[in-house]
Amino acid sequence: MEKNELNYLLEENYKKIFILAIKMLKNYEDAEDVTQDIFMKAYQNIDKFRGESKFSTWLYRIALNHIYNFHKSKKTQAKINPNNQVLSDKNTPETILYEKELYVKLDEIIDKLPKMQKKVFLLRYYNQFKFKKIAKILKRNLETVKSNYFFAMQKIKTSLEKNNLLEFKDN
Repeated sequence: MEKNELNYLLEENYKKIFILAIKMLKNYEDAEDVTQDIFMKAYQNIDKFRGESKFSTWLYRIALNHIYNFHKSKKTQAKINPNNQVLSDKNTPETILYEKELYVKLDEIIDKLPKMQKKVFLLRYYNQFKFKKIAKILKRNLETVKSNYFFAMQKIKTSLEKNNLLEFKDN
């Protein structure tokens, strides 16, 4: 792989990996550091990329492993300021307070998901990957990935309803 081609592939995936790191670590500075480490690791190990899968699939495997190892080694984490995220254009005090509470609770719920459900949910919801790509990244059966996403969504839905933050209508 040529240096220019590698640089292009790394730049193309940088933002996605950074967002994944933020969502998993809940700390902007840690996410910056981890993202840099992930790309250094990928650059140093490019000779190990065999081309059996897409480059992005290989890179996401490195990223998930590195983020989880970092997460395990760090005991305390600062939370991202939920004010940086906005659900709607209505900036009434009530709406802002509701959205802040919703994001904080959603982060708590996601953090409590079993490890595989959390990985699948983050890759599907935040990165909008198709289930096939998630299965490749995680080296899991497609049906296993789909069921993990289903159960993660059920837990999130139940928790949000239980806390009176969202109400879901049955079809």
